[in-house]
Amino acid sequence: MGRNPNIVCKQILKPSFPGRRESITHAARTAAVAIAIGTAHTTITFAADAKWPSRPIRMIHGFIAGGNVDITARLVAAQMSEAYGQQVIVDGRPGAGGTNGAAIVAKAEPDGHTIFLMASGHATSPALYRKLPYDPVNDFTMVSMVASNPMVVLASPSFAAKTPQELVQLAKNDPGKINYGTGGVGSGMHLAAVLFQARAGLKMNHVPYKGGNAGPLALIQNEIPLLFTTPGGASNFVDSGRIRAIAVTTKKRFSLWPNVPTLAETVLPDFDVLAWYAVAAPQNLPAPIAQRLNETVRSILQRPDIKEKFAAFGAEPFSTSPREAQQFLAAEVARWTKVIRDEKIAPQD
Repeated sequence: MGRNPNIVCKQILKPSFPGRRESITHAARTAAVAIAIGTAHTTITFAADAKWPSRPIRMIHGFIAGGNVDITARLVAAQMSEAYGQQVIVDGRPGAGGTNGAAIVAKAEPDGHTIFLMASGHATSPALYRKLPYDPVNDFTMVSMVASNPMVVLASPSFAAKTPQELVQLAKNDPGKINYGTGGVGSGMHLAAVLFQARAGLKMNHVPYKGGNAGPLALIQNEIPLLFTTPGGASNFVDSGRIRAIAVTTKKRFSLWPNVPTLAETVLPDFDVLAWYAVAAPQNLPAPIAQRLNETVRSILQRPDIKEKFAAFGAEPFSTSPREAQQFLAAEVARWTKVIRDEKIAPQD
């Protein structure tokens, strides 16, 4: 007959000093309970992560349909849907320079069913707005960077300035007389325009649009003479000659428009502003889900057909680890906060 397991347990727990029997037995029981609880918690967590995604995923961004942010979100979401066998729904929440969408994500449950297509304007919002309902770094778990592209300065065909030098001279001769459009207050293109004016000593009037094709159409219709934007929504108009590209905001020339000069090479040495996109989620996203999302994004960005689709609107794939993306975001927020304060750009309500 086998040994009684209770006798074995008592023998193992028998103390060397009889007077300490009860305290040692109590400690052993407490430790056993703690281990059991911890094991159960870990098992539940792993089980929940293993079942992810258990329902459709919502990918939120802060801009209207048709612009580069929306195009990027839909491109990535479609591939994620195939990879996970669950629909990934793109949900644009435009307004306040993208901060409306960010606020929704920051307050969402960190279960992997709400994710964020973050854009570069996210890094400028802490200094551009007096108060935000979230911390732009600590309230988000970065999954991976996705892509980057330059911003461009476009003009209507009737605008007198044909080059960056002529634009600067014209703006200096008539301060406060030239209107320029962007994709919205606080957007990356808005900041590029503000920084351009600050560095060149200019004053122009901002006319914010809601993104997408609204800005290029305003140029064509002569509502505004100048537009700071990304190439995606304007490439067809530029290629057809309906609007004119004056300059790009990065140090390197834009591969699709190699004849368009940079601001750095013409009027502002070292001027370098680009747009970037990333996938993020609420803070405290479980590491296994973050890693699985990261692996999916990396796989998507390696596909030749996806690279071609990004190239069509002037973007290049830009994949990272979650940690690298988190470090990149923190560095971008610090960089733009310093730039905005150094240039004495007034925050907005």
